[in-house]
Amino acid sequence: MGLFESVRIMNRPVHCVRFWFLCLLCVLASLSAASNVFAADSEGAKRVLIISTGSRFSIGFPIVEQNAVDRLRELHKGRLEIYAEALDIIRFRSEKYQQVFHDYLRDKYANDAPDVIVLIYVGNLGVTQNHLQQIFPTTPVVAVGLTEEETPVSGFSARTRGVAQRYDPGGTMELMLRLQPDLQRVVLIGGTAPVDRETMNRVIRAARAFSKRIEFLVWDNRSIDDILDAVASLPPQTAVLFTRMFRDGAGRATISATAAQSIAKASAAPVYVMSDPMLG
Repeated sequence: MGLFESVRIMNRPVHCVRFWFLCLLCVLASLSAASNVFAADSEGAKRVLIISTGSRFSIGFPIVEQNAVDRLRELHKGRLEIYAEALDIIRFRSEKYQQVFHDYLRDKYANDAPDVIVLIYVGNLGVTQNHLQQIFPTTPVVAVGLTEEETPVSGFSARTRGVAQRYDPGGTMELMLRLQPDLQRVVLIGGTAPVDRETMNRVIRAARAFSKRIEFLVWDNRSIDDILDAVASLPPQTAVLFTRMFRDGAGRATISATAAQSIAKASAAPVYVMSDPMLG
């Protein structure tokens, strides 16, 4: 396995999440074999630090964290001390804030360095990894991505391994047509954060294969209030495909899953999403 292995998540989210965590388990096992991270230790527990780049209120992150903890306990039968931090750097991207979380992690764990770090990220992998290498230069990192961003391997520590989830927008559009064979138009809704743009760009590329059958409208610069008003009067034979929204067109920070659920409640047309946590 290379430094990063991409896993495409298709249209069966429950089964794919299970498969994805089997991949994570394999990564953890290979990492522990290489560095003896989880070797038997009669003197104390192993410390695991789980760091999420998102908010604690983003539904997907707590789900991933709990699954990671469950798999870690399967892997290591000894005592584990689990620590968790939600940095929310997707919505707050300033260099000043990055320095704040750098200093926070450095000072908090100065005398209790973790034995392994599980990094759950959506965006800013390079920024986060750079800080972790500075603060914990000898600690192995398992990076697990819920992301559409590219994952270049150059510059990453040799002690970093990971997997990355990818959406399948083309498969989602095929599902929409099966469920709504008379579908004429699809409204693509997304946000303005960099990770929002990356997701929308992939969806737009996938939409080109369906452009002779469906009209696509892109709403990626509207405020959430404007979107909620507009979806309430969508015409028949229309569907909404929500991509991702961590910042809306008015520049306001949002929780992507919360935005999706609000749109689904307000919409006169069926609303589709590309990952099951957004369903609530």
